[in-house]
Amino acid sequence: MNPVTKILRLWQAHYWYLAFGALLALAALAAGIVLMQNAGRYTATSVLGGVLLVPLALQMAGVARVVLRYLERLVTHDAMFRALGGVRVWFFTGLAHSAAGGLGMRRAGDALARLVNDVEALDGLYLRIIVPGLSVLMLLPILLVVLHHESVWALLVLPLFVVVAVVLPWRAARLAGDNARRASLAMAGLRNAALDALSGLREVKIFAAEGRMLAMVQARESAVLAAQRELASRISRLNVIGFLLAQSGILLALLIGFISGPMAAVVAVFVLTAAFEAVGAMP
Repeated sequence: MNPVTKILRLWQAHYWYLAFGALLALAALAAGIVLMQNAGRYTATSVLGGVLLVPLALQMAGVARVVLRYLERLVTHDAMFRALGGVRVWFFTGLAHSAAGGLGMRRAGDALARLVNDVEALDGLYLRIIVPGLSVLMLLPILLVVLHHESVWALLVLPLFVVVAVVLPWRAARLAGDNARRASLAMAGLRNAALDALSGLREVKIFAAEGRMLAMVQARESAVLAAQRELASRISRLNVIGFLLAQSGILLALLIGFISGPMAAVVAVFVLTAAFEAVGAMP
């Protein structure tokens, strides 16, 4: 069974809560897009010397954005804590049924690494992949309608958004896959070495093996740091590319103002800023 599918099955008891959190996130994102669109119109109108009356839609969108954003944070994180609690119960149950109360015939360091790293990392599956992924699916038609309404030329920015929101995260997952596995194995090895040295400290002192044990721990630590540096370097390069593409999209929207007028350019810049910010949470 696919590991992701297995995790989703473990979350089955919390599906409705997780779905409600995702809906709140989408509603907050929609309110943010409406807010930025109206703010862009208001800003462009004020620059062009129009009547400075704050529209009701701008006020309502601002209030809705704040309230929905707060509820989204509250519900999604609470749902994630509940889901992680279920995963921990499943993990401890399997561990206890395996051998000698769960730890007697296992590497304690490896079990500790699973408890601390692997379970905690699962929050990213929901908060950084599922919810932002749904946001991208909702943003694409919204951007298509809004940008087309402002200017047909503004649709030229959509390919850049697709690259930042879809292509770069997919590429990051491909690049980081092997390296993340190496980093996880290296971290488990470091924990094993450290716990072995501490649990057998009496024997280590008797045989004067402190230097060898320290060298082994330092070697494992160097492997962990090397894997983490390589992973961070790859992700950083993709983040730089994403940032440059996002800024290029905003610059392109500004240049559209020479064709379609300042109103369309300002609204497009505001909307695209909100859109690129929304997908910035994706790995």
